[in-house]
Amino acid sequence: MKRFIVIMIIGLTLLQAQVPEKIKSKSLPLGIGLSAVLPGAGQWYSGHKGMAIMYIALEAAFITGMAYFNHQGALDIEAYEDFADAHWDVGLWVNKYNPTIDPTTHRAVVYVDNRSYSPEVESDYELMITDIQNGCEDLRIQKDYHFYENIGKYQQFKKGWDDWVAGEEVPGDPLNDIYARYSDNQYNYAEMRREANVILDIGTYFATAIFLNHFISAIDAGFRIKKGNENRDILITLHTTPTISQNGTAGLQTGLSVTF
Repeated sequence: MKRFIVIMIIGLTLLQAQVPEKIKSKSLPLGIGLSAVLPGAGQWYSGHKGMAIMYIALEAAFITGMAYFNHQGALDIEAYEDFADAHWDVGLWVNKYNPTIDPTTHRAVVYVDNRSYSPEVESDYELMITDIQNGCEDLRIQKDYHFYENIGKYQQFKKGWDDWVAGEEVPGDPLNDIYARYSDNQYNYAEMRREANVILDIGTYFATAIFLNHFISAIDAGFRIKKGNENRDILITLHTTPTISQNGTAGLQTGLSVTF
């Protein structure tokens, strides 16, 4: 009978020794993924709620800043385009511009009753002028991003400004941030574009900050979870040892070990 009890005790000891209890740790990939999607979420998951609030607050601030400056930049673009439409005229330009003597560096597309011409090409320019002189109902120029950039920067388009006067230009020196002044309206317009670009650049900086906030938050969450798991990687094992006293009484001596 004593042998049976001893065998049972030994068997129970072996079973308990093979099933240590391990405190559950946090998932590293999950924490990183949460913060990559929403900065601060991984920190909240790992129990660092103060850091989580900080990353979430930064995200809100960066998104607000990006939205504000992008919106303001869009309004500024609309404002300088309206100014250009009011003070730069394709009819003035084609009647004064001459590709044989005027500086010609950029391409433009002019439509005469839906027939397209490239005025910078001399043969096309002559055909366009002939077409205009024969009478036309519609005269317009292709207006895209490059158009609105070119009319404020290049001499090729200076004669389209409604206050341009021959001989009154002020040469520029872009390398020293001194911009050519072909007319007051052209100069004011160029300044409007520069200010709009500054606003849009700030919006881009906020967009970059948003990306960095996601990236840094994800890395930070990973380190915090890893550190937390290492600190909490605790093995609790129940130890049992069969004992037989001198009087022949069988017993079980138990103990608890904790491994960090």
